[in-house]
Amino acid sequence: MANWLSVSLAAEKYGISEEQIHEWIRLGYLRCSSLDKDPYEDSDPMVDAEDLEKSLEFNSTKSYPEDDATVERVPKEHLDWLYKENARLTKAYDDLLEENYQRSQREAKLQAEFENMADLTHRILSLNEKILNHNRAIKGKKTSAWSFLCRLFRKES
Repeated sequence: MANWLSVSLAAEKYGISEEQIHEWIRLGYLRCSSLDKDPYEDSDPMVDAEDLEKSLEFNSTKSYPEDDATVERVPKEHLDWLYKENARLTKAYDDLLEENYQRSQREAKLQAEFENMADLTHRILSLNEKILNHNRAIKGKKTSAWSFLCRLFRKES
């Protein structure tokens, strides 16, 4: 004999949503009945508790005989958590990639500035060597400041 429960009472008792129970009724998984109306028109029909328990057992995460050792069933809540964790980790990974890209851009800029500074330092050392050579030449002979400056800024080929 069937044990009839209202949809709201069955949802509360078994911890599933009323929408899920209505969907199982629509799909024909559960028998339903109503006192005054057609069960499909009733907003809160009566459902058979035995059918509901069978549906819950069928949809549980237990292993089935056709499963082999390579199949593992995962509860939907855990799967949802895994999806959320995957999304969180993907965002963290994307953030790290963005930070790494910005750091590499900054390092490339610093490398270019370092090369520019090295070039300027080389030019300063070259001018310093020119000044020392001209200073030695001036010490050996008397020349005017004008000739010194001309020799200093003359381009050598």
